[in-house]
Order: sequence, then structure tokens, then C-alpha cells
Amino acid sequence: MNSSIGELAVSHGLVTAAQAEEINALQRHVDGRWGEIAIALGVGRSTAARIEQLAWEQQLENLRLSDALVELDLISPTAVEARLAEFELTMTRDEDEIDDDARAWVDSIVDGLPRMLSRVLGSPTRVCATQAWDGKAYDHHAQAVIAGPHGCTIALSVDRGVARALADALHVQTERNTPQVRLGAAVEAMLVLYGAHVARRLDAAFGRGHHALPPSAGTPPPGAYSVGLALADGAALVVLSP
Repeated sequence: MNSSIGELAVSHGLVTAAQAEEINALQRHVDGRWGEIAIALGVGRSTAARIEQLAWEQQLENLRLSDALVELDLISPTAVEARLAEFELTMTRDEDEIDDDARAWVDSIVDGLPRMLSRVLGSPTRVCATQAWDGKAYDHHAQAVIAGPHGCTIALSVDRGVARALADALHVQTERNTPQVRLGAAVEAMLVLYGAHVARRLDAAFGRGHHALPPSAGTPPPGAYSVGLALADGAALVVLSP
């Protein structure tokens, strides 16, 4: 996939077309911290999930972004280290803000969604670390309430590429079959499947009495937890509120 790295970088908003052409000539190995370094450098407007998606598409080949940017004189080695240190401090602070019980609860609810998305879309799904949700969302999203003694609110937010792939995979058709309505309905359809799964997990853990209400447009309020997902078709985010 070496020949397409420039196109991928441009399509994900990481670099300009001109920078991509130069970076192509400087391609090296993608290390396990590729997404973190790219976010630390503030390249483009991509989220961690989008950048991780690019790394996944490249199958961990041929690009160490920080080195390439240094060689292009876009940033100094000292600035790379400083921004990486700042990013690691931020990540540590975010992790410390989420206690172990909350993290375990999020993990138990999110468990199963990556596999469901992989089966529906026919491609692997990569999962990012749990974070306090900052209120940001992608292009299309929906939420559903899981009613019951230990219920919660779950929301799924996806970018346009993932919404389009879901609509095709789930054969979504709507009365007003405009792109916006169809893609929104696709996210709701996926949330119906995921909501039923979450209700079953809660029943298994705490006893019967949980069920998913029909999904609706919207996302939970700030103060919830979020987990980023990277897929071949784009990025997604699941947001959970107790």
C-alpha cells in the first residue's frame, strides 16, 4: 500500500498534497505510537481514531510521521519531544480522572461492539482508550436509553464513510431516501443491534429487567465517557452515560 500513503494522508486531512508527495519519499516504519505522535504534533484536524485508521490501512508500514516532519523542516526535533511529552502528560491526566470502577464499567458495556461492527462491515475494528467525553461528535449520531435497574444511555457517532458503509451493509432504506436521512437511519439501525446486546449483558450481570428503547437523534451530555473506534471506512465513537 506504499503508493497510496500520500492519498490516505491527504484524505484524512493530515497533510497537504504537496507535503504528502515529499513525505512519500521519506516513508519509514510506522511504530506503535504513530497515532499518538501525530495527535501530539497537531497535524491537521484529525482525531486519534482517524489517525489510527490511517495506520491500520497502512498495515504498520513505511511512515514514521515525526521523523518525516522533522526532515521536511516542518517541526524541530526539540519541538517533537516537547509536544510528545505534553501529550503524554495530558493522556496520563485524562486516565487518572477516570477511576478503575468507571473504566471497568465502560469496558463491560463497550465489549462486543467492535466485533459487531467488524462482522457488519467485514473489516477489523481498532479500539482507543476510554476517555472523559469532550462533547465532540462525528457527522452522524444517535442515542438509545437502556432501561432497567442498571440501565444507561449509549450513543454511537460515526463519520460519513462509516455511516455510508453501515447503510449499505444493513440495506437501509427510508421513506425519504435522501443521503442525510438514510445515513442517520443506518446509525440508528446499528444502535438497535448494539442496544439489544447491551441489555442482554446487563441482564446477565444484574438480573433480568433491562431493555433498549428505540434510538433517537442526539448524544449524551458532557460528563459521559467515550471510546474511539477506527475502521477501514472511517472513525466512530461510542459515548456512555450511567
